[in-house]
Amino acid sequence: MTSSLLFIQFVAFYLWQITAAKRQPVGDVWAYALEHKSQTRLIGVSLLLASSVGFIFQWGLASGLFGFFVGLMTVGCLSVIIEPFSYLRLREVMAIYVCCTLLEIIL
Repeated sequence: MTSSLLFIQFVAFYLWQITAAKRQPVGDVWAYALEHKSQTRLIGVSLLLASSVGFIFQWGLASGLFGFFVGLMTVGCLSVIIEPFSYLRLREVMAIYVCCTLLEIIL
């Protein structure tokens, strides 16, 4: 559950990151995001709200909010560090998500 919530936060943060004014479109997702900036940001906010509700549901009010903000800082740093190297492709991100989810289930 935690891996899924962090993945949702990562996607939401990345959607906000690629709609910045100084960005140049690189792929199909970027071009769509820049054409429909308000829709993309609304999707990002919706995903952030969904992940915060998930954290609160999983851990309670105070711990859930704390976990949400710690997770948001974590995925924000990860996205800002990795994105300039063009490592964020759908196949690689999904592989990492599947591996983390399997590790969470096994452990």
